[in-house]
Amino acid sequence: MSNKYDLNDDSVVVVIGSGAGGGMLGTELALKGIDTVMLEAGGRHEIVDFENDEWSNFGKISWLDKRTTSGSWRLATDFSGLPAWIVKAVGGATVHWAGASLRLQDYEFKAKSNYGDIEGANLLDWPLTLADLEPYIL
Repeated sequence: MSNKYDLNDDSVVVVIGSGAGGGMLGTELALKGIDTVMLEAGGRHEIVDFENDEWSNFGKISWLDKRTTSGSWRLATDFSGLPAWIVKAVGGATVHWAGASLRLQDYEFKAKSNYGDIEGANLLDWPLTLADLEPYIL
């Protein structure tokens, strides 16, 4: 069902991205009767659109604009000119996951300390730090 909403209608929730997080959030909101609009930069692909060739599909479903890998992790150092394999399609990383699970950064262990009290959120600091874990990370 498609509706048109007034741009000043504060009762509508807009979810940006239809990947695992956005897709689930949008579904849960809609199932609770909340008017939900999902914005997705990519197209919708069906099973027949895919072929069993990673490189061929890369050009069809990836975000190929000027987003490249960066930082000091191996993918960035070994393939610095390669666009980040972020799927630009309905479903996001549920369509293709590149196998990149980035490690938490120092500040992410201390959400409450870094962001303070945020109304409606239950932020906590982890009881350990990145430095505590580093001896055990390969």
